Amino acid sequence: MAMRPEVRYINSYVSGNLAYQPERKPQKKKSVQLPKAKIAKKQCIRVDVVALGGIMVALVLAIMLLVNMVQMNNAKAQAQVMSDYVSSLQKENEQLQNTYRSSYDLEEVREIASAMGMVPAEQAPHLQMQVVRPPEVESPTAWESFWAFIVGMFA
Repeated sequence: MAMRPEVRYINSYVSGNLAYQPERKPQKKKSVQLPKAKIAKKQCIRVDVVALGGIMVALVLAIMLLVNMVQMNNAKAQAQVMSDYVSSLQKENEQLQNTYRSSYDLEEVREIASAMGMVPAEQAPHLQMQVVRPPEVESPTAWESFWAFIVGMFA
């Protein structure tokens, strides 16, 4: 093993002028440092395009829903008005039919019609006719039409 040198602790203080005085390095005066102003970072709000698109679609659908609800309420109101109008017309029709039926007598109408030359249905002459139906012309199928077209192109 290598030998270590003998270490001696020597007191460097000696009385008199011969005392060893190490030279002191001149210390630099530390200047007062002012705190540096921190540069304010710009706040950047990141916008997710997909989320923004989803929000826009949701808003458009909500507006369409509200508009359709208003239109549906208007249509219901119109349907109710028309239903009331139809019921009033039906009542008026019943009243007019009752008035019409009570204003004439069927026997009187029959007498006037026979005086003008009306013939009862049993006494009216009947003619019988026969109709001959022409034979149906067979129309070609789609495949036959296509094949005829192809043959016509190369003929």
